[in-house]
Amino acid sequence: MGKKTKNVKNSENILQIFFRGIFLYIKNFFPFSIVMLFPVFGQVLGVLLIFAPVYFYRKYVLLALSGEQLQQNLVFLLLGLILILIPGFILFLNAFWEYLVAMISLNTLTADLVKKKSFGNFKTHNGAVNLRTKDYITLLFLLMSIWIIFPAIPFITLLLSLFFLDKTLSAILFGISLLICVILLVLASIYLSLSCQIFALEIITPFGALKKSFEMMKKHFWRGIILAILLFIFTGILIPVLMQMPLKNTLFMDYLVIPIEIYVKILSENPFIAGILEKIKYSVSDISREIAFSIISMLITSFMLPLGSICYTLFYLDIKKRKN
Repeated sequence: MGKKTKNVKNSENILQIFFRGIFLYIKNFFPFSIVMLFPVFGQVLGVLLIFAPVYFYRKYVLLALSGEQLQQNLVFLLLGLILILIPGFILFLNAFWEYLVAMISLNTLTADLVKKKSFGNFKTHNGAVNLRTKDYITLLFLLMSIWIIFPAIPFITLLLSLFFLDKTLSAILFGISLLICVILLVLASIYLSLSCQIFALEIITPFGALKKSFEMMKKHFWRGIILAILLFIFTGILIPVLMQMPLKNTLFMDYLVIPIEIYVKILSENPFIAGILEKIKYSVSDISREIAFSIISMLITSFMLPLGSICYTLFYLDIKKRKN
């Protein structure tokens, strides 16, 4: 009884976990940032290596040919397009995989940071994934299936209902199914929120990680919701907005908008896209600037991944401490 009481006293409430996570992230900001450099900027560079060659290929090759020449050399033109896209795709996929690896490795890193006050070489933490790649891919597939199936159900319901019901009833049924699926998706996300931590820190199967996360979160559901809300507000809204404000009217933003504006102009040549822009009363420049701000927000949010991993690892360790 004494041991259990001591463990409860040593446990932390969710605000303590959140602020402790922020402290650990700030204290180790540079090591964490270095870990995220290639996974984040590698994806950005990969996208640039996809879109930039396509733009120049269109401008200097496709538009320079007549319609007859395009038809006669269609196979070679498609082959050329595929070849110039390959380097960008390879770089993007490699960086994206490293980002997925970091989602697991950051948890073992945080656990070592808490227990040993240091985490050593980050490459050693990648072993949590590299030695169990098939299991990790299975875990990702299971989690992604949930995120795909639930949002798809309302739209499938709408398409099927249109064959048997009028538009009004179909719209009502769509709204109800959408609300139900959103609630189910939120519940699933909370109950399975510790799956990556369990997979990283325990020898367990993908299905076992999902099952154990569900069991661990049964008594800590509302704590999980509070932590998710705090992280969403801090990493998804507050930090991106604070980081965007000083960049709003700088030369950096003016240069960043230029390549985006080029593509938006190309898209606006389509009558359908042009009609949408006219209806919402947004110019090409306005849309380009909004996209630029979105890109910056995504980059900042991506760099905040360690904070989420830190907080959820602390949450996992706290729950285990309470159980013991």
